[in-house]
Amino acid sequence: MAEIYNLKNLQPGDRLVLPKSNLGFVQHHAIYIGNDAYGNRQYVENYIGKGVQMVNESYLFRDGYHLTRVEPFTGNGFQRRLAVNRAVALIGTQYDLVNFNCEHYANTVQYNKPFSNQVGNGILATLLLAVIGIGFSK
Repeated sequence: MAEIYNLKNLQPGDRLVLPKSNLGFVQHHAIYIGNDAYGNRQYVENYIGKGVQMVNESYLFRDGYHLTRVEPFTGNGFQRRLAVNRAVALIGTQYDLVNFNCEHYANTVQYNKPFSNQVGNGILATLLLAVIGIGFSK
C-alpha cells in the first residue's frame, strides 16, 4: 500500500523523491525551499534539458501526485538555511546525467556533497552485464 505524505508538513531543505517511470527504477529528486508570498509551496529541481530551476507544486507534480518518499533535512536550523541557500544558488546550473543530475543536486543541497547512487548503480549494472555477456560469448 502506498504511503500518504502530507506536503503541509514539509520543512525547507526537505527532499521529495518521485518516480520517473511506472516501474520506479529511476527516481527524480527535488528540494522544497518554502512558500512564496502567496503561500504556494516552491521547489528547486535539476531537470534534464533545463538544468536547476525553481518550480511550483503543480509543475513538479505534472504527472500526478506520486511520491516514493520524503527525506527530511537532518541538520539544525542554521544548517537548514545554508542548505536552502545552496539550493537557490545552484539555479541555472546545467544538468549532466553522469556528473550533476537531480540526485547529485539534492545531495549537494542536503549534504554539501554531489553524489548519485543511481549513477553508481547504473555503472555497476552495466559492468555486470558486460561481464556476463563476455562469459556467455565463450
